[in-house]
Amino acid sequence: MRIFDNKVFNIAKKVGFNSKFLLKLTGRNVKNYFLESKISFEDPIVENSVHWFGHATTIINLYNNVIVTDPVIGGLAHFKRVTKSSKILSNTKIDYILLSHGHMDHLDLLSLIKLDKSATVLVPKGYKTLISLLGFKKIICISKNEIFIDNEVTINVFPANHDGRRYYLGSNDESNAYLIKVKDKSVFFAGDTAYTEAFNGLKCDLSLMPVGCYKPEGFDKMHCTPLQSFQMFTNMQSKYMIPIHYNTFILSLESTEEIINTLKELSDERIKLIHIGETVRI
Repeated sequence: MRIFDNKVFNIAKKVGFNSKFLLKLTGRNVKNYFLESKISFEDPIVENSVHWFGHATTIINLYNNVIVTDPVIGGLAHFKRVTKSSKILSNTKIDYILLSHGHMDHLDLLSLIKLDKSATVLVPKGYKTLISLLGFKKIICISKNEIFIDNEVTINVFPANHDGRRYYLGSNDESNAYLIKVKDKSVFFAGDTAYTEAFNGLKCDLSLMPVGCYKPEGFDKMHCTPLQSFQMFTNMQSKYMIPIHYNTFILSLESTEEIINTLKELSDERIKLIHIGETVRI
């Protein structure tokens, strides 16, 4: 009887926690609907650069090989963008699309269907049929420790610390992080991850590191805090860090100001805080 009572108590506690979180999250998003979205930058894509499109969407150009990560072009279901997206992605010839995992804010079907179908798509196992239904022909299912090579482009896959199952169903829970190398340039895209030491010692010119979606308590089991993100960066051999995965959608309870202030307080010139729509040369 006591075991049964404990189970009921734990279920009730969890329901109560989720209800409070959803109430707060809904309130913030309702308020956002009545606010004017921030205007993004409209920097052009240039050779050997990274352009932050918003959330985990970036456009990487390495010697005119164009790689797009986790593309989300517009809104996300009923979530309105805090910062408008630039128009640059719809007019960009894409060579590779890297999908880190199956969550809807990283694998967005309505965005993918609008993109260049000649692009090669790299995605964790379990999503090939879904991606092929959108019209893509070149789909590579790839897992941690595997390497993709196509002419001068090399992409190494690292394991992110994140349950990547879509709707948290099934057994395909992999989340990928990608190290992209072309000639003497390299960019690391961490995808979506909680703190991990899987990236220790990794060498690259620039790291795209997630810094948002870590509140309320318990969310940091899936998403790193800004300080944890910076710690992972310092564990690498990376020249610069660009924070991403914030200031785009309201999916959690921390504020953009909290994230930015935390990173600024580190006073590290290697952290490059950029605006959505801004391009940084490598």
